[in-house]
Amino acid sequence: MSVFYRIVLLLCLCSTASYATHLLGGEIRAVNLSGQTYRITAQIYFDVSPQGTGASNAQNSIMMCFGDGKTAEVKRTGFDILSGDQNGVAVGSYEVTYTYSSAGIFQISTNLENRSSNMLNFPNSELSQMFLWTVIDTQVSNSTPILPLPVFTAGSKQIFKIDLKSTVTDSDSTTAHLQKLSKTSPGTCGVRSLNENYIYPNDVSKKGIFYVDQASKKLVWNAPDLLGKYIYAVVVDEWRDGVKISETYREGLITVTDKPGSVVEIPPYVPVNDSGLITSLPDSDNLAMVVEAFPVPTEDFLTVNIRSVTATTLRIELINMNGQIVKQINTTDNLTQWSQQLDLRQMAKGLYIVRVTDQLGKFVTRKIAR
Repeated sequence: MSVFYRIVLLLCLCSTASYATHLLGGEIRAVNLSGQTYRITAQIYFDVSPQGTGASNAQNSIMMCFGDGKTAEVKRTGFDILSGDQNGVAVGSYEVTYTYSSAGIFQISTNLENRSSNMLNFPNSELSQMFLWTVIDTQVSNSTPILPLPVFTAGSKQIFKIDLKSTVTDSDSTTAHLQKLSKTSPGTCGVRSLNENYIYPNDVSKKGIFYVDQASKKLVWNAPDLLGKYIYAVVVDEWRDGVKISETYREGLITVTDKPGSVVEIPPYVPVNDSGLITSLPDSDNLAMVVEAFPVPTEDFLTVNIRSVTATTLRIELINMNGQIVKQINTTDNLTQWSQQLDLRQMAKGLYIVRVTDQLGKFVTRKIAR
């Protein structure tokens, strides 16, 4: 009998293991249908390799929080097996129509068990829940951006990119930034926070750069080194007339393998800058000029670097949250590159906007904190 029970126990453990490694990421979308009514869709990426198929097939529904104290069990409405760069991955859609009783700002979220395991940059990942969220402002008529499907495999010592250029049905601007994984407090609809056990992919080997290229709207890793699985999170902010109207959190997985193809020399390690949303204001889609402002937040001096495709004069303004220009610099020479430290030691604590305008009147903005 003891042998029999050992076999049963072993089968149970194997079954549990197969059900513990199937979530690869996801995000939540919201489409305004009319008034306060929205079509809300959680798009979840599943591992459909042999070890993840059972759990993926069993995830027939999720519990969704609408941010107003209400919840609902949402059934799966679609399950598509992907191919190409997404080979071995399926995308499940969980869709519901919901009407808010009044206008406001709401966090839509879902908390899922059985995150994929064995992440190099997130120990014990299978023991944590995957918390997906999107924030919408129903005081304006709006639908959140639709993100392209992520890529899940990267080549060792090859530059890796994920497209973040969203499809927006409204005439709004979007920016993106990296952040640590989200987690939630206990309860059906908890309060979100950052998971401090998480480190960024390039922190594992202390090599290379992991960042969001704002000009091309791509997540870039230059370049992976160690083979294995890595997890990441990115937030896409949507703006209308300088006001943020939605936030979309995406979580995803990157598996680094020995892919065929040319390799690059991995650049020196640069830590991820997630201390502030340096790019959190729209830049008027002026892709001919790149503005960097760091460190954020800063206590004393702010370094502003500007690169322009064509030589131009520049007006650099520091604007407070009351709309007042508190510092201004005008260049007199036509430049393609400009760099200077701004002394902020006498400035009040708070948020500021760095606005850089070229001679054609096109501008780029960066939001900084002191």
